[in-house]
Amino acid sequence: MYTPPVSLRRFKVKGVFWRQFLRWAVRNVPLWIEPAVIGFWALFFLLWGPGRRGVMANLKAIKPGSWTFTNFFRTYRVFWNYAWTISDNGRFKELGVTPGWSFQGRRNFEPLVEPGAGGAIILTAHMGSYDLGAHLFATSTGRQIVMIRAPEIDPDTRKFEEAKVEEVSHDGLRVGFNTSGDLAFELLAAVQRSEIVAIQGDRVTPGIAAQEVTLFGRKAMIPAGPFALAMASGVPIYPMFVVRAGLRHYMLIVGEPILVERKGRNRNDALKPAIARWVAQLEEVIRTNWFQWFAFESFSWKEIA
Repeated sequence: MYTPPVSLRRFKVKGVFWRQFLRWAVRNVPLWIEPAVIGFWALFFLLWGPGRRGVMANLKAIKPGSWTFTNFFRTYRVFWNYAWTISDNGRFKELGVTPGWSFQGRRNFEPLVEPGAGGAIILTAHMGSYDLGAHLFATSTGRQIVMIRAPEIDPDTRKFEEAKVEEVSHDGLRVGFNTSGDLAFELLAAVQRSEIVAIQGDRVTPGIAAQEVTLFGRKAMIPAGPFALAMASGVPIYPMFVVRAGLRHYMLIVGEPILVERKGRNRNDALKPAIARWVAQLEEVIRTNWFQWFAFESFSWKEIA
């Protein structure tokens, strides 16, 4: 496989140049011109073939029978929303500009912020801004939260992002990367200390345990780790989705808590009902907000025989 020199690698899709450019842009681009700039940059989907094809494959599963021509333009809408989201996230990190927020499912959220609330797991998806939501949750509730992220593939981008994490981290928020072999033990200790662990539960990365599920009528894989952690610790899982609801405004969708109860010796039998509840909520939110599901890699969907 051809490996580009470092000087060119930084300009690849996941190269560090684009993260540095975003940092410069949110500091220097006037707000009044931002919509035009984002509309233009969303056309990047024309140049990123793998990302475009991944979104189109996912749309084909979400909207069975849809035309490829129609999904091509839907893909632009996904990239357009993504551009807005990373811009809002960058503006928050660089300038401290906080977007507006509203709730759906507030009664499901309230047990998380009650005095004396114990440990919990927030399970979310690649929607809205994961980073922004975690920061705002920690600062507004006073709860200790551990946010788990997948590491960047490009080494320079990884160093840049880890440095940014150090800049914006505070006492209420710790960011971890799922590269440590001891991560499961660290997360178990965190929830036992009555902290909250936030994990994305809609995409499997290499090296982590996965569970086959039925999503949009097709077979797909999702991470099994969050459910194993909930079973080992006895803490509830809170399905939570961050959805962009308008100009610098987001909605927090909080689903009903999920408990993982082990009643027999078979671990998988205990996990299946909880996973099924998560998948049902995930599918409902994605179906309604498909234009904000930032899954740029195909789920390798398989038809059910």
